[in-house]
Amino acid sequence: MDTKVISSGIRYSSLPESYIRPESERPRLSEVSDCENVPIIDLGCEDRPSLVRQIGDACENYGFFQVTNHGVGLEAVERMLEVAKEFFEMPVEEKLKLYSDDPAKTMRLSTSFNVNKEKVHNWRDYLRLHCHPLDKYVPEWPSNPPQFKYVSLSLSPSSSPSLFVCLSLSLCVSPVHRRRSASSLTRDIVRNYCMEVRELGFRLQELISESLGLEKDHIKNVLGEQGQHMAVNFYPPCPQPELTYGLPGHTDPNALTILLQDLHVSGLQVLKDGKWVAVKPHPNAFVINIGDQLQAVSNGRYKSVWHRATVNAEMPRMSVASFLCPSDDAVISPPKPLTENGTGAIYRDFTYAEYYKKFWSRNLDQEHCLELFKN
Repeated sequence: MDTKVISSGIRYSSLPESYIRPESERPRLSEVSDCENVPIIDLGCEDRPSLVRQIGDACENYGFFQVTNHGVGLEAVERMLEVAKEFFEMPVEEKLKLYSDDPAKTMRLSTSFNVNKEKVHNWRDYLRLHCHPLDKYVPEWPSNPPQFKYVSLSLSPSSSPSLFVCLSLSLCVSPVHRRRSASSLTRDIVRNYCMEVRELGFRLQELISESLGLEKDHIKNVLGEQGQHMAVNFYPPCPQPELTYGLPGHTDPNALTILLQDLHVSGLQVLKDGKWVAVKPHPNAFVINIGDQLQAVSNGRYKSVWHRATVNAEMPRMSVASFLCPSDDAVISPPKPLTENGTGAIYRDFTYAEYYKKFWSRNLDQEHCLELFKN
């Protein structure tokens, strides 16, 4: 391939060899059925004990669930998807200014998963951003895409009519100023989305704590000052989707993942009862994945879900994954009430920094990284 990324605008007629999986590792798409009875939890439910029970059942029996009435505004979601789409539609030369295959970088465009370690690549490009604290990381976020189709601003009734005209048509300022203003608006859109998703994550962590019989702040206290990352994933049309993955089967190394799915193109699959099943997008919902750290904190009671992304022959697919991560120095350990049933602690104590380093030193689809931390 002539470029480092696959979102280059080139429509491939056949899959490049470096993306072709051995026959035994292929997705076998014809054997995948839809996931039945996906837990869809209405966070607007005012019966908290019922809500806690639903969360606990989903964490224990599925390792994932979908949430509605989640508090993240529809406008924030729609604008986030617009920005993501505009980013990947930029000329490849512009995108490549942000390219890096260094996992330590806090802002980068990259491809596949870990191109320096893996033997077979995955049909995915992604923009990775660190999102907390915002004041630290926003200045390094991309300055493009520079423009939007419309700008939604709150103006007072006394604002002059000419101001409305100028804002809507973007004709009263120089091109340079328009680019700077649009760049600032892009950051505001993504910033607002990040803040709302973070609040949702904290609310879910409280409910998960209660479902384990713990104080509602227990998990948040264990995880410390949580980091937040975002992966804006782009899966271009793939000429032979049965031969490769967007991402192979894996668990997430963090605590909690909040996934915004593409409503028009499905691709998320989870491992349920030993079989891969498809999770169809649900309108106005997020998919919530339990990550490795919550499996460890729950002493194995809640399972970090194995999931993968498949690709589509005709249509591109996009998703936005937000990851809440323990602080690097957080010591991951289950509380006493969860180790007093005769089993003891399944995993040894470890810091998140230790775990994350081990995770990135391996291939994505190797055995569960948590297995390396078992007592």
